[in-house]
Amino acid sequence: MPYKLSCALYGHSSDVRDIAITHNNYIVSCSRDKTAKLWKPNEFNTGYTEVQTFVGHTNFVISVCVVPPNEIFTSGLIVTGSNDNTILVYQPESPNSILQLTGHTDAVCRLVNGLALNTILSASWDKSVKVWSLSPTGSQCLLTIRGHQQAVWAVLHTTSDFIVTGSADKIIKVHKNDGSLIRTLTGHTDCVRCLAELSSTEILSCSNDATIRKWSLETGDCLDTIYGHPNFIYNFCVRDNLIASSGEDRCVMIWFGTKYESIALPAQSVWSVALLANKDVVTGSSDGVVRIFTNDEKRIADAETLAIFESEVSASGSKAEQYIGGVKVSDLPGPETLEESGQREGQTKLVRENGQVICYSWSVAEKKWLTLGNVISGSGGSTETSGKVLYEGKEYDFVFTVDIDDERQLKLPYNKSEDPWFAAQAFIHKHNLPQGYLEQVANFIINNSKQGNVSVSTAPPEFADPFTGGTRYIPGNSSAGGSSGGDPFTGGNRYVPMDVSESVSSKNSYFPQTSYIRFDQANLSQILDKLSAFNLNIEDNNLKFSDADLLNVSKLADLSYTNYTSDTIEILKKLLNWPKNCIFPVLDILRLAVRNEDINTRLSSDKYIFGYLKDNLQEDSPVANQMLSLRTLCNLLIHKAGEQLVLDHKDFITETLGHFSGLSNKSLQIAVVTLMLNMATAFYKYKDIESQSVMLLNLINILPQLTEQESLFRALVTMGTVLSQSKELSNCIDEAIKQLIANCSSTGSGKVKECAQIVLQLLS
Repeated sequence: MPYKLSCALYGHSSDVRDIAITHNNYIVSCSRDKTAKLWKPNEFNTGYTEVQTFVGHTNFVISVCVVPPNEIFTSGLIVTGSNDNTILVYQPESPNSILQLTGHTDAVCRLVNGLALNTILSASWDKSVKVWSLSPTGSQCLLTIRGHQQAVWAVLHTTSDFIVTGSADKIIKVHKNDGSLIRTLTGHTDCVRCLAELSSTEILSCSNDATIRKWSLETGDCLDTIYGHPNFIYNFCVRDNLIASSGEDRCVMIWFGTKYESIALPAQSVWSVALLANKDVVTGSSDGVVRIFTNDEKRIADAETLAIFESEVSASGSKAEQYIGGVKVSDLPGPETLEESGQREGQTKLVRENGQVICYSWSVAEKKWLTLGNVISGSGGSTETSGKVLYEGKEYDFVFTVDIDDERQLKLPYNKSEDPWFAAQAFIHKHNLPQGYLEQVANFIINNSKQGNVSVSTAPPEFADPFTGGTRYIPGNSSAGGSSGGDPFTGGNRYVPMDVSESVSSKNSYFPQTSYIRFDQANLSQILDKLSAFNLNIEDNNLKFSDADLLNVSKLADLSYTNYTSDTIEILKKLLNWPKNCIFPVLDILRLAVRNEDINTRLSSDKYIFGYLKDNLQEDSPVANQMLSLRTLCNLLIHKAGEQLVLDHKDFITETLGHFSGLSNKSLQIAVVTLMLNMATAFYKYKDIESQSVMLLNLINILPQLTEQESLFRALVTMGTVLSQSKELSNCIDEAIKQLIANCSSTGSGKVKECAQIVLQLLS
């Protein structure tokens, strides 16, 4: 029978982050409320009673393990790890610790038992793993293992005496018991969160990339990849070949081979899951509740308790507006989407069918979509619904996007428990910023963390894939790491440092613009991955290329790469004939490649190149194609041949820019305005007043649609550049636009406000 609620344990006042099971089926839970609790099974019913609360940590308790009873510790031990960087060891009968283990310099996020008696292993955000020996007279660190580039989230001591570590750097490392590295396992595309032993020669791993992988310890090969979760997988456990997993999708999955049963919970983040000896499932979640689920009819909760629980799940789902992996359920496609072939083995797709959401997986061998299971509960996967944000492998309450200038976008992580002034100072030191920014950064943290209205790195919904983590490839993505998906010049509510004085500068430094703005940032490995995936599904063999060819083409995007050949450039041209639904990684490479003057010259001399861009700028083209084509035109302008090509087609470009509407997409918005600014710069350079007048009319048309501060700023610089060439053109500007600029001059932030004030002076 399916799993149903058995009981719920209330006692923690914040997220339950980890669960452990004792030898006699007691439950140990730890929480962000800085405590751990011991729960004893009731003798008279299926419930549990809290029998101990362990105290002593000064910050969140995020990991726990249990040392079984032995001759030295006859009652066993409870071991907890915390964000206070320490490990505390308790005897079950006392709330106070008997040992404190120090040595880690950051949060202790995973604790497991070692093979030897009374040994434990700890994994930490400080990028290390430590092996500890526990005794009544003290503790000793026996070994420290380093080598990962980011936080170590997972550790396992196998029965074959290997120490296995998993990290936010996406890598799993296998070590001998002396810490020496044997092999590295690669395949995950996001943080590795948990490890478990399947047999003496095989292990399992789970990741923020929403997969569970099976690995051979002997060869390092990935033997299988299990798909099903639509979002981050935080934890899983194995007991007698039964696997239970949990994550950022409001559910626990019980796996039977590659099939699963999904249990919905009324909490966004299911941080931890454990299996009791009787196969009951224990969960710890972001609502602070420990729950036990059973498939034994004798242990199922009464009808009233089940009804209350089901109503909580329903209410929680409504509150989250039924999101799965950041995608609204109502926006998911219907069964007709299954007529399209998948792009790779194991690709997953969510489909709305008869009021339910079904998860499918693509089988290359069978050439069809296979049913994985029913996704019962939606997942937001955002900071609005889950409590924490990952940045550089660590968890924070907020990760702010900070635009320093047009070329630099920085991340400012912050926890509510921190002093905002200290966090601001650390941010300034890390990035060598002027000390004058301190007050502005600190006040920004205070205001936004108080309101909870922050800018985190999220992908534009058009390009979000609910089954991949922060490292998915998004056209125009500026980050090379996992967590950023936005445009390098945008990000709602971002903080833009400005000069200490907000008064209008006596000298206008904003316009006329005399140099072209280009789009440089990209993640080349992710572009190549997407290129390779699409290549598999190209039906025309004349447009299908080898992995080596695709690798060489992707290298054209690297400005420092000079060993390219004419053949590679010809392949790039052929790739531009790909269908519109899969051409965006090709356009991204083209956008980056034309920064090289030689490639720019070669491509600009091809009479068909502009035709490809023109075709992808049509209204029926995907937004990604439009945005990348606009960016390519911006980058073409930086060299003489490309500049000439763009100016040869100025009439088409100015007409196209004037017809963009519904600029709700941030990346498209900034691309349109930047090309307008670059075209105005070119017209200023060549004294083309007639074209400037057309550009000004286009600008007036889209100005009311602009919502991003950076877009507004570039629009104002464009207007200033046009008016600097011919003040008479100010007659084209009506009162509504003047009022909009006046509003910017009084309510805008920093450079927007100052630039608007200078434009108003030109209009007066």
